[in-house]
Parts: sequence; structure tokens; C-alpha cells
Amino acid sequence: MFKKIAIVGLGLMGGSLAAACREKFPSARIVGISRSSEALALAKKKKWVHEATREVLFGAHGADLVVLCTPVDTFLPYLKAIDKVCAKGALVMDVGSVKTSVLKEVNSRCWKNLSFVGCHPMVGSHKRGVQAVNPALYKGGLVLLTRDRKTCPRVYKQAKNFWKCFTPSILEMSPEMHDKLVGEVSHLPHAIAACLMHTISMPALKVASTGFRDTTRIAAASSSIWQPIFTSNRKVMLNILCRFERELRIFKKLLQGQDPKKLARFLDAAQKKRRNITG
Repeated sequence: MFKKIAIVGLGLMGGSLAAACREKFPSARIVGISRSSEALALAKKKKWVHEATREVLFGAHGADLVVLCTPVDTFLPYLKAIDKVCAKGALVMDVGSVKTSVLKEVNSRCWKNLSFVGCHPMVGSHKRGVQAVNPALYKGGLVLLTRDRKTCPRVYKQAKNFWKCFTPSILEMSPEMHDKLVGEVSHLPHAIAACLMHTISMPALKVASTGFRDTTRIAAASSSIWQPIFTSNRKVMLNILCRFERELRIFKKLLQGQDPKKLARFLDAAQKKRRNITG
């Protein structure tokens, strides 16, 4: 499908994708691009990539597929560099958690060579860095594909076929719908986990067990990834936080009302909704 695949960023997402591409596309040349010397060395040692470089202009030269696996606020500088050297008509994708603002920036410019498709594999971990790489990370995972009126149909089909090599679970939607839904199920939980960590006292942390650890696990993720996500999806986040605050007020009022049956119904409704989540 592709002759040269360049992966920008060799952390958990990028390193795992490079390793998976090496297996799925044996005839393609896989190039890893990273600012981390450790990541480049390990990717070469593990044979996740054929080449490893710090230079985007070198790594993306002649590539017909480039995947951005870096924080969302880094995309535009990378795209400008990639467009200078990639193959004519190259597909450029991302694995980022925000789409509307990214597509707005992409569409505000005329690109000489690349065509962009916004993608979001709903896989990952609070762990980060090349040491967390898992070649099976994308296997069977849900992938969200987005497009708008400026998305090239040819490269969109290419993007869809690419992800089909890893999983049958693909959902297509608008960038706006993506940001709304992902804001609810991904961005809000992370915000809540961070707030929980600020709420809990240090003495309480000494007795924290599995429930608290599971609930706050995602708060361990890096701010270099999450600060740009929250900032880019600010409007959606503020709306969702208002809804969450409303539910907190309801819970608080039920607790103040001292009516065990009403409180139980509130908890039962949440339990019933939770059961609808598969997996």
C-alpha cells in the first residue's frame, strides 16, 4: 500500500505504530522521527524502524505516508516541513485527541504535496515514552476517522484502508462530533482525575487502594500532551464541565436531603448506564 512510512514521534503511540507497521507492511520502508536519542536508538535496536532520525526533512523525504504522533500543538510546524519533502499526493494522518481546531489550521493553507486526514485511535495508556511501546497496541482498537468538505476522497479511502489492517472497528464522523464525544468520554475523565488528585489530602493517599488508583490512573499522563488538548477543545470542555457540575449539585442535594431511597435511585441509574459499556 505504501513505499515509505514516516512516523513522527516515537513515544507510546508512535513507537507502537512503527512496530506494528513494520509487521503489517513488510515491503514498506519505516522511518522513525524523534527528538529523543533514546527513542531513536531503541527503535533501531528493536527493529521497529529501518531508519531513525531527528530531522523531519530527512525522515519524511519521499514518504507517501506520514503519521503525526506528537502533541496536537506541534502539528502545524511539522506539516509545513513535511509538505516540502514528502511525495506528491502523500497521505498525512495524526493520532491526536482533537480534530476541529486541527482541521481548521490545515484547511487555512494550500499544501503543495500532502493531503491530511484526521484520525484518532482510541487506544493508549497513562504511560509514556518509548519504554511503554506495545506493538499490539492498535490491534482490534476503535479508530475514529474524521473528514470535512475539503478532505480528499482518495486519501480518505487510503486512511480507512490503512487502519483496516489493524482493526475492523472504525467509526466515521465530523471533526465537531469527534471533539464533542471524545470530550465527554476522554477529556472530561482526565480533568476529573486531575481534580481528584488536587482534592485528596496527603494522609488519605497513604490508605489509597485499587479503587482510587483505577479512578485516577489517567492523571499520571503528561501535561505536555493534555494541556494542548484541553486548550484546543476549550469550548466543548466548558460545556461538559457545566453538565458535570450540575450532576455534582444533584448528588450534593440528595446527600443533604437525607433520603436514602432517592440517593439509591441516583446510584442505581448510574450503575445501569455503566452496564451499557461493553468490554
